[in-house]
Amino acid sequence: LDAQETTIADAARIQGRIAGASEEEVAAARDVVISALKHPLMQRARKADRIEREIAIMMREDDGTIIEGVVDLAFFEAPSGWTVVDFKTDIDFSDRVDGYARQVAVYARAIAAATGEAARGAVLSV
Repeated sequence: LDAQETTIADAARIQGRIAGASEEEVAAARDVVISALKHPLMQRARKADRIEREIAIMMREDDGTIIEGVVDLAFFEAPSGWTVVDFKTDIDFSDRVDGYARQVAVYARAIAAATGEAARGAVLSV
């Protein structure tokens, strides 16, 4: 979360080579990552007491439904609790906003249930 711009550029080049991306796509990926890391949520995450990334979760709902997912990022700030961040890369997700909000809310409930701490969710478009 605190990578220097040169490190981000190197990683973008390597991943771009693996994916067969054009130089323009590599540059766009680099710029998006640099921009996302400047977002206030990411600034808070860097200073958090605890950070978890790519956490597999499973939760049983009251009706017996089992929900599984992978939390992109969760960070804990005492005394306020967990912030659960779900990254979205859709160009336009306006028709999916409600579904994404429900998804991250479920992730936050799962984190709260597992830790006994308050949790809230956020969707970050990158």
